[in-house]
Amino acid sequence: MKIIAWPAFKTKYKNPYNWLLYSHICEQGATVEEFTLGKLLRHKYDIFHLHWPTETISRHPNLIVALFRAFTMLLAINWAKVKGTKVIWTIHDSYPHSLLHPRLANWFQDKFIRLVDGCISHSEIAKELADKKFLYSRKIPHTVINHGHYRQFYPNQISQDAARLNLNIPDGCNLLLFLGYIDYYKNIPHLVRVFLDLAPNDWLLLIAGKVESPELGDEISTLAANDSRIKLNFSFVPDEKLQIYFQAANLVVLPFQEILNSGSAILALSFDSPILVPDKGSMKELQTQVGVEWVNLYSGDLTTETLAAGLNWAIQEKRSLSANLKELEWSDLAQKTLKFFEKICNQK
Repeated sequence: MKIIAWPAFKTKYKNPYNWLLYSHICEQGATVEEFTLGKLLRHKYDIFHLHWPTETISRHPNLIVALFRAFTMLLAINWAKVKGTKVIWTIHDSYPHSLLHPRLANWFQDKFIRLVDGCISHSEIAKELADKKFLYSRKIPHTVINHGHYRQFYPNQISQDAARLNLNIPDGCNLLLFLGYIDYYKNIPHLVRVFLDLAPNDWLLLIAGKVESPELGDEISTLAANDSRIKLNFSFVPDEKLQIYFQAANLVVLPFQEILNSGSAILALSFDSPILVPDKGSMKELQTQVGVEWVNLYSGDLTTETLAAGLNWAIQEKRSLSANLKELEWSDLAQKTLKFFEKICNQK
């Protein structure tokens, strides 16, 4: 089977999800190429597999350029379909985050959906939402294939003691961690307010990651106000240093306002860090897959009560040395993906 994917391998440096998926697909005998417009127009492929097409198309700050990209992509997909290529869309989000051109994004997505031959979602709830929102007028094949884990990809040899020493975490102090790209929808200012209101004994809050805008960084810094219980690191955390943060943490919190799927949650679990997440989107299914001792859900907004309960759970809950991620193994997920591709290729 010959597959062209957008993106395939080139985004490995910021999110290895695609690289891991297609590397394992190649191990099972298929050929996967990185999408370029020229390749799609010149060559014949069995599958064109897309991730985040609407968000990527509408990302360019110049509206005219973004509009040209949208028209070009739609024409290219149509041309590929004329040659017999099947179009598969993995739906990662119910709606893209931080769009620069919402009207263009809505227009492109409406046109794009009409060209899709099959869809993949990462959970049953995500599939249900997508069927209602995107595919209500089209009866096309739609399957659920989990988001894989990140074990064995990132370095993870440091001990907890060494990690805590590296981050200057005092002895006898527990660490609550948020790590990841800091955007508005991730609700970090609210997390800081709740943590300060709770003022838990023997806990520090560490927020690490690149900030979406200087204004958001200023808001978080002002709220923290140099409080010794809050550590801020507004910079990209390189791959080799992720282990330091996760091994030092007693609990990872993801206080998102909206969440469907979460690579951040799976990343933390890949380092065997328990997580506190809202009971939204796919998080209930993730809890079922990994276990209640690793995934703690809260309803509604994060409050001092839910945070206090989460901190207590992180320390007192008995759990194994590593989270059970057997349902997130890449070899199995790649095999399921190829079987779905074959099904789409064989349909009339």
